[in-house]
Amino acid sequence: MQAGTLIAAAMVTGLQSDLPGQVVAQVTQPVFDSQTGRTLLIPPGAKLIGAYDSKLAFGQRRVHVVWTRLLLPNGRSVTLGDFPAGDALGRAGLEDQVDRHWGVLFGMAALSTLLAIGSEVGADDDDELVRAIRRGGADTFNQVGQQAVAQALSQAPTLKIRPGALVRVIVTDDLKLQPYQEHSRWPND
Repeated sequence: MQAGTLIAAAMVTGLQSDLPGQVVAQVTQPVFDSQTGRTLLIPPGAKLIGAYDSKLAFGQRRVHVVWTRLLLPNGRSVTLGDFPAGDALGRAGLEDQVDRHWGVLFGMAALSTLLAIGSEVGADDDDELVRAIRRGGADTFNQVGQQAVAQALSQAPTLKIRPGALVRVIVTDDLKLQPYQEHSRWPND
């Protein structure tokens, strides 16, 4: 199979980007050799094992997945060279549901605003000591609020890929596979 081949699959497991993990997909269409297009190399039903990490940036919508292993129905196992996952159109990475944690961000912004103005609300006292205490408190509360907002802004989005999502394995290096036979005569790769 030559580099550039796309292997169609569907996610068996889900994915949630809060923590790194493993994923499993199942091949949905037969894959034939690149030269003649007649020799079956990977049948539908073969399993793909992959991995993803949780290193995402604010605003990111796609999660990077690599496929590391191919498990054929006849018991053969093939090590893949960390082939990247693509969506159904072959675009790099997977995208499904994105939680940007807007509720937390807006909550922190509202809290910051309340903390900043909270100490300004009070008695109309012209006493210098009271005004200094209020100003000092306002500055402290404002700093706490700004830190809370900064922390909320630094939180990466949570990306979720649901089971059943259509994916592609993007073959990036030529891959030598034996013609598929129902009962394998070759040892595992």
